[in-house]
Amino acid sequence: MKKLFTLFSLTAALAATAQPQLTASQTTPVETNSDDFNSDATLSEWQQFHTVENYPDKIRSLTVKDGILNIQTYACGWYGDYQAPYLFKSITGDFDVRTKVKVSGTNSDLPASEWSLAGLMIRQAKRSTSENWQPRQENWLFITTGIAEPKGVPMFEVKNTNNSLSNLKLRPAKTGWVELRVVRVQASFILLYRNEGEPWTILERFYRPLLPPQVQVGLNAYSGWNQLPMEVKKDPSTHNTSLLKDIPTDLLFQVDYIRFQKPVLDEEKLKALAQKTFQAPYYTAANLLTDYAISNEEVLEIVGN
Repeated sequence: MKKLFTLFSLTAALAATAQPQLTASQTTPVETNSDDFNSDATLSEWQQFHTVENYPDKIRSLTVKDGILNIQTYACGWYGDYQAPYLFKSITGDFDVRTKVKVSGTNSDLPASEWSLAGLMIRQAKRSTSENWQPRQENWLFITTGIAEPKGVPMFEVKNTNNSLSNLKLRPAKTGWVELRVVRVQASFILLYRNEGEPWTILERFYRPLLPPQVQVGLNAYSGWNQLPMEVKKDPSTHNTSLLKDIPTDLLFQVDYIRFQKPVLDEEKLKALAQKTFQAPYYTAANLLTDYAISNEEVLEIVGN
């Protein structure tokens, strides 16, 4: 029990000392960032990546109709130093963000363009804009749904990018509406999905201790990577500053809602898990939640529904 007390006392102390001095805007309850898209007036509350960092606007269409946000993009991709459309809000501290989305073609159940996906993205704010861009400064992770390769096969894409080095995994998905979710607890990021009538499933768990307390959280989309000419694809700076409107893409990203809350953890189960698996005197909750010696089922019991 002495080890367990040390673990959670130290975890609490680290969490307290790691938090920056917050401004009034940062202390606003995280729930106020939620959006049900009942009006296009709320779009002004979202920041757009291309505006913040001064890049061409690769959003082909952005509308709100009947309580649904609709996004279509020009040809682009999120990978390494390559950038694409992204709507976000700056969130400080731990969060549990959920969104209900549907990715389809404009006239079909699935996009017709390869690598057409969209979903939830967590990103560190860049230290540069288009004017002073430098490589190897992209730090983010996301969970998206749509199609990759081959066409006609719905997929989830989970991608983790550290200093512009990206690692991706593809897993089978279904067509239609799906809920996507990311839970941040300290340095841990837990990525989940839920089809209608089904329980939450964890797709991936990432330990990202260098991501700052404040990150961008929002909706990303990309389509038509394979249609881009090689001279654009071979250089990220060229890709990021090129807007090729004549290249056909087929992605309709629909968002019913995005909702934020603080994580609600089962502290008793977390303590029991720590007692069961304790390995080091400086283990934190984030270490436990991203330790793959601990099953997804055990983690899901802690982060809850």
